[in-house]
Amino acid sequence: MATRHKRITARGATLLLLAFAACGTGMPEGRSDIAAEAGTITLTPDRLAAWISLNPSGQATIRAAEFAALVWVDYALLAQAIEQGLPLSDSATATIALEPDIILQQLRDWHDTLVSRRPRIAADRADSLYASDRRVLQHILLRVDDPNDAGRIGETRAKAESLVAVARSGADFSELAREHSQDASTAENGYLPIVGRGVLAPEFERTAWRIGPGEVGGAGSRLGFHVVRRPPLEEVRDRLTAYAESLATQRADSVYTTGLRIRKALTVTPEAVSALRRFFAAHEGRTDGDLLATWDGGALSLDQAASWIDALPPRAYLDLRGASDVALEAFVRDIATQYLILGEANEGGVRLLGGQQAGLFDGYRRGLRESLALLGLTDSTTSLPAGEGAGRVNALMEAFARDQTRWSPLPSALAAYLRATLGFQLHRAGLERSVSLATDLITAQVTPLTAPEDAPGARDTTPPLP
Repeated sequence: MATRHKRITARGATLLLLAFAACGTGMPEGRSDIAAEAGTITLTPDRLAAWISLNPSGQATIRAAEFAALVWVDYALLAQAIEQGLPLSDSATATIALEPDIILQQLRDWHDTLVSRRPRIAADRADSLYASDRRVLQHILLRVDDPNDAGRIGETRAKAESLVAVARSGADFSELAREHSQDASTAENGYLPIVGRGVLAPEFERTAWRIGPGEVGGAGSRLGFHVVRRPPLEEVRDRLTAYAESLATQRADSVYTTGLRIRKALTVTPEAVSALRRFFAAHEGRTDGDLLATWDGGALSLDQAASWIDALPPRAYLDLRGASDVALEAFVRDIATQYLILGEANEGGVRLLGGQQAGLFDGYRRGLRESLALLGLTDSTTSLPAGEGAGRVNALMEAFARDQTRWSPLPSALAAYLRATLGFQLHRAGLERSVSLATDLITAQVTPLTAPEDAPGARDTTPPLP
């Protein structure tokens, strides 16, 4: 497996690009006797199968195998780096690893500069939004996990009706939401994102658009029962103002980036997608000189793009690797756009402040310490005898798989540095074999009981609230 020792280039803003339309695998068949390689060590399908067979869902999938293999890759690379005595916490290495984050911080600072130069929204914008077809809503969700449990449905419905009555009597809805709601909105006092028509479930939407300012209603959905409130304008004026500013910023950002691309004649090359496919098929191809995009005064090479891709967290990396041609083109265009914006920021005199850099360094070293701790290493014991690291990594993966330790992928900057320095490879055939082996293990352990999709229990039978 080829290795690469070079300076990592910009990839910071791609951490924002975490969703791509899956289409294909972007991975060669490879070897069936190896699931993954990390530096000089390998992961066998048998060992990977043992881990993914412990999936709480009771199913072994190729996606679970890919994710576990990539997490193993990063920790195996970290263990080898420690065995080889590679410096990871020194300032020089941290500077290389953090270069993308430094660039991302520059882009954020430049964006703040642009926003500060733009005109403010109209003072009455919150009022017009409140009177429009948008809704600011609070809700309390009472879940119904089993739509076939009539008794539980009745109890939950009765509790929802009781909460509607309590809320209508003048109780603090935010307190009620924090105490009773069974979803993540409790952290926001029951507030949901501001929405227009056609976004919410039909039953929920009918109630949300029927009630007036300050009123409370009830609704049922496939999730359970909802108590819904439309807060009056004075309670949500600041929230609406922030929302309006966000919309204005998004529109202005779109105009700015589109104009910059046109002015600099940014073009994705015809070879870009095929070059990325080759990169995912064999990481040795990362040093190819293919140009993915060009613009007036600059270009984006495959070697540069490789550093952005290396920095993606495992799930995002897998999403990108399986993305459609259209999504890969968009990815290249977005990376190239970051370079264009970085040029604008440099011309505008944006530089990283000393305190900002110190904060990034502290965060990098803290992430490194936490990752080493998972391998049983501390600041005073940051060395491993040759060959011992693999055993520690396998023990950690076993703990992850058994939920004895929370799944914790390596920090992005550290993972990117290790992948680029020591090299890695995933083997499609080996991953598929691990899924087959894991399926056999699961079948041998338990026979799951499943209902047909058209069985009554598979339907949404939750009755709506009036």
